Amino acid sequence: MRSVVAVLKTGFSGLQCPPTIRRNIGYYSYQQVRYVSLSSNIVCWNCQKPGKQMICEDCGSLQDVDDKINYFDLLEFPKTFAVHSQELTQRFRQLQTHVHPDKYSNKTSREQTNSADWSSLINKAYKTLSAPVERGQYMLQLEGEEMPKDNSALNTTFLIAMMERNEEVEEAEDSAALEQLNTVIAKELETNALQLSTHFQANDLAAVKATLVEMKYLHSIQSSIKRKQQLLMSL
Repeated sequence: MRSVVAVLKTGFSGLQCPPTIRRNIGYYSYQQVRYVSLSSNIVCWNCQKPGKQMICEDCGSLQDVDDKINYFDLLEFPKTFAVHSQELTQRFRQLQTHVHPDKYSNKTSREQTNSADWSSLINKAYKTLSAPVERGQYMLQLEGEEMPKDNSALNTTFLIAMMERNEEVEEAEDSAALEQLNTVIAKELETNALQLSTHFQANDLAAVKATLVEMKYLHSIQSSIKRKQQLLMSL
């Protein structure tokens, strides 16, 4: 048993994206995109006017990418774990509409490069904030914290439960059993996401880390379920 628990404590990667928690924070208009504030004041590379916006308010030129900008600031969302997924997607699409490379195909080479850089950064920000585990880890980084190097802090009861679920996946003979287990895990991930929101509000970063590690284990089980379903379909 100790050897099995030791193997389980090695950790997992390859995160999935369970449903996010909803929070009403209002909708945005397309006109707001040009006023996304950068992390520091700049001088427009084209007209040399001072400013702090992604798109210069004087000449309309797309500025160089600000890779230090906070993802929450970039997408104009409050820095809280609870994120309304539909509004996050809306904001993402609005930003991409205004910086997409197709829009700058006839512009200067500098704006074409800036467009590609901004589009890539916005994609990265959206993918990070739309996935609860990645969002939680990013918020830890903003607090100067890192995830634990190992999972030794997890209680043995949880690790044994994960071992048993792995065995369930291995022994499953049909997709119905796998789907039932996946439904249970999805509900547990939703509960964990709610717990994360509470932990962040209380600034209990130790609890945040423990919950994130548990969610990574659950995601790993989901990945095993998917692989087993694909195997059963190929038989």
